[in-house]
Amino acid sequence: MRISYVAGTALPSRVASAVNVMGMCRALAAAGHEVTLYARGRRGDEAAVFAAFGMEPLFDLVLLAPPRLPLGKNLLYPALVAREMRARPVPELIYGRHAYAMGLVGPLVAAPVAYEVHALPLRRARRLAESWLLRQPRFALLVAISNALAEDYAAAMPALGGRPVLVAHDGADPAPDPLPALPPGPWPGRPGAPQLGYVGHLYPGKGMETVAALAEALPECELHAIGGTERDLASWRARLAGRANLHLHGHVPHALVPGLLARFDLLLAPPAPRVLSSAGREIGRWMSPLKVFEYMAAGKPILASDIPALREILRDGETALLLPPGDTAAWAAAARGLLADRERAAALGAAARAELLGTFTWDARAARILRRIAELRG
Repeated sequence: MRISYVAGTALPSRVASAVNVMGMCRALAAAGHEVTLYARGRRGDEAAVFAAFGMEPLFDLVLLAPPRLPLGKNLLYPALVAREMRARPVPELIYGRHAYAMGLVGPLVAAPVAYEVHALPLRRARRLAESWLLRQPRFALLVAISNALAEDYAAAMPALGGRPVLVAHDGADPAPDPLPALPPGPWPGRPGAPQLGYVGHLYPGKGMETVAALAEALPECELHAIGGTERDLASWRARLAGRANLHLHGHVPHALVPGLLARFDLLLAPPAPRVLSSAGREIGRWMSPLKVFEYMAAGKPILASDIPALREILRDGETALLLPPGDTAAWAAAARGLLADRERAAALGAAARAELLGTFTWDARAARILRRIAELRG
């Protein structure tokens, strides 16, 4: 099947949406489909994009650079997508995450449309664009990344009007074998000390506050945070001055993440119940954190916040230990307990990996979405 994936993400990029988009396109292509990904970027950067994600170029990547104008992303970019798509063989499915572009190309191309959402529309313009898209005769399926988001969409978007909705949480690829080689150089911290790792952003609510508190509560451990913008890194470095057992690594290419996760004894996913996105909006109720699936793929024991969004993915005592958000004493006790009980820690990690392989790979996600679209088309 010819599939056109329409993304608004700039590539290459550090944002989680880029991982989601690239993972889905790779999975669709690996299943034998002819995939074309439309994304923002500079022509000529295609090889660098695939390299950043450790991927072979299994699908066609069309990078489009709208002028840097206030409405470039939402008005000019859709026009570029429409022009490029109409110059190619007609797709049999249009899938994506950019409502403006999909709302333009949907009526122009005789193909069913499936739209993936990760949050309710914040601005009126996007709300109108999504309402227009949902009302198109060829609209086939809304894909939401969590049960809570699906429920809120049904309540907040009258245009959905009973149209089909599928909940498909985010995912991850299995850890590669062999793992990618890490850059040469010394690993910070005391050799032989337990290593605890966190991967993700550092802005409020994502969990860095708990990581910092654990560094103080677990002086026998070395804690590592991977990710963050330069601004957030500078802020945390100032706040953590003198904390010798907490190491801020900053951003690393996504292709290297599996190798870094393999270094850790425990993996931390401590978001607060209320999480603000990088744009400052509350997303805690709807999120499906990529880091959790990548942790599961690593097969390492996971300590995670006991919040509804993570209970959709993890099972307490089976695939992770779910702990009260912000309760440093409980987190420290759980960490020490797993470090002392290697057999239990290994069992948690193995169960999480098995769950990932059976349910949450990008391949499984893509297959499930296409299967639902096929069922709806009869």
